[in-house]
Amino acid sequence: MRDLVQGYLSKAISRRGFLDNLKTAGVTLAAAEAVLSSVNNAAQAQTPALPAGGATPPVKSFTGTGGACFAEQLIGCGVQYVFGNSASEDAQFYEALVDRPQLKYILTPHEGPGAAMAAGYTKASQQPTIVMQAGSVGLMNAMGQVFNAYKEQTPLVVYSYRTDSSRRAGRDGFEEIANQEQVLQPLTKYSWAARGPAMIAETVRHAFKTAWTPPHGPAYLTWHSDYTEERTRTEIIQQSHFDTRMRVRPNPTEVERAARLLVEARMPVLVVGDEVTKAKAVGQAVRLAELLGLPVTQMRQLWANFPEAHPLWVGNAPAGTLASISWPKNHDLVINVGNKMQHNGNSPIVARGVKFIDMRIDYNNMGKVMSTDVPLVADVGLGLDDLIAAVEQLMTPALHARAAARAAEVRTFTTQARVLRAGIVNNPEWNHAPLIADRVTWEVAQFADPDAIVVHEAGSVAMHSFNFNPLGGRELFFYYGGHLGSGVGTAAGVQLARPRQQVICLVGDGSFLFGPHALWNMARLELPVITIVYNNHAYAGPHTRTIANAPSGRLVESGHYVGSYLGKPDMNMASIAAGFGVKGEVVNNPLELKAALARAKAATLDGKPYLIDVQTARRGIGWTDQPWIPAISGHAMRKA
Repeated sequence: MRDLVQGYLSKAISRRGFLDNLKTAGVTLAAAEAVLSSVNNAAQAQTPALPAGGATPPVKSFTGTGGACFAEQLIGCGVQYVFGNSASEDAQFYEALVDRPQLKYILTPHEGPGAAMAAGYTKASQQPTIVMQAGSVGLMNAMGQVFNAYKEQTPLVVYSYRTDSSRRAGRDGFEEIANQEQVLQPLTKYSWAARGPAMIAETVRHAFKTAWTPPHGPAYLTWHSDYTEERTRTEIIQQSHFDTRMRVRPNPTEVERAARLLVEARMPVLVVGDEVTKAKAVGQAVRLAELLGLPVTQMRQLWANFPEAHPLWVGNAPAGTLASISWPKNHDLVINVGNKMQHNGNSPIVARGVKFIDMRIDYNNMGKVMSTDVPLVADVGLGLDDLIAAVEQLMTPALHARAAARAAEVRTFTTQARVLRAGIVNNPEWNHAPLIADRVTWEVAQFADPDAIVVHEAGSVAMHSFNFNPLGGRELFFYYGGHLGSGVGTAAGVQLARPRQQVICLVGDGSFLFGPHALWNMARLELPVITIVYNNHAYAGPHTRTIANAPSGRLVESGHYVGSYLGKPDMNMASIAAGFGVKGEVVNNPLELKAALARAKAATLDGKPYLIDVQTARRGIGWTDQPWIPAISGHAMRKA
């Protein structure tokens, strides 16, 4: 009886079918109709009344196709933009959008850059969105960017239907893959297939709840394609009634321990990370650093999480370990606030014997390698508030004097470091053509607006001269995940989320070729992104690392750089951009770059994107004209 009632309420069984099933079970027609009346009355009683003033009820009953239920629950989840690639099996969803203009669909010409665009929008807006892909084949194209979202802890929700019908599953049908929901399981916090059309809304809610519950991460949902067409009855629940974007305070006893260790330390170091930006706690991080005169650094992360012009900022730790920072070398305590502390080396990031305080909501990555003296699982905004209050209670005149002396010592280093960095313009190749990468970066930094957003996927190019400042200044979006092809799509999504700020995408030629398709979205949506391609006709970063990993010297002797040379023919990125409807140009020297930047600014003020293909010098050992390439061409072989 329970299954029969559920089937009737979900519209899987008609009124007549419900009565026929009861009669088959031996129930009289009058009794069956009485049962049906009771079921209808109970269902109506469970439908919430509309709140006073006509506001949207927190829970509402909805009847329609699975595609319409999907659209309704996305609206309930607070989604404004849906990023997707064409998929005929989602026809009912597309039809549902006709009468739901508040849900805007952005068609992307390739799944990978489309997912990057959605991730960029989410990272820049901190608002929910979803990526829709065409079955398993579309999903495969998007997986690289889901990997980035996983590494960057971006709450990206991804959907693709199962091409197989629920009535034909398991027959190796067109584009079918067994256990499709498990394909992304290692890269997601939640991966699930709805078991019927009535479960679509619930599955959508679960995906958004899980993705947006700290620590953030991507979620994947799927269902058989025929569920989107079937009519069903379900509940739509508003985001405020299922979301658990929790804010956790740290253990007060542990906070007191951390405060005592900090004030007693001779040379403590503060490491900041992306949770600081997510929690809008940069101001508190600055306050803690100034209170104790702490030198501040950052391990590899997505954002710049501390004002780089601040006298306590000593620069990034370049090699993924605190032993690699230029200064101080004699630190006796490290406090991490919100950094993922991605570990790549054989030695721990925080050396043994150095006391370690770890504050973050990412409890899963705490205590894996480093010996942690004080673990503080918390929303770092609340955690910093509590820690600052605890430190202030312990500060004495003598401790204030010690902090001031330490701050003066840090300022001595940072002042000298700024002088050395400014000397970059004295490079003897500064005015050369093709341009050195540092000259390109410096010119862009002089050109960029004071609050510009810089999306960086330019390989090993150093991001100097920008003075990033998350407190209202320039912002950085770094390709932390590492899967190439994210830059152009991310920049488009960031510009969509932040239409009033200048967005500049810096991308290497190799990375650009992985995902230029979002240029078309920039042109179609009038997203005025300035894209700068560092075009040295090579995978220069892998080239340098390849030489280091091939110590015999044969590569250098022969010049056979089969894995890194992108010339012969040289690729024209401005021509590629033109094919997507984006105006651009190729520049060869510093004067041409300055002029091109001026034209780019004029174009973007008119709402148009612009691309500059900058010819840059190759760097690394043993570059030649690669004479071996024509020798292996098909034409040469035919002639021979």
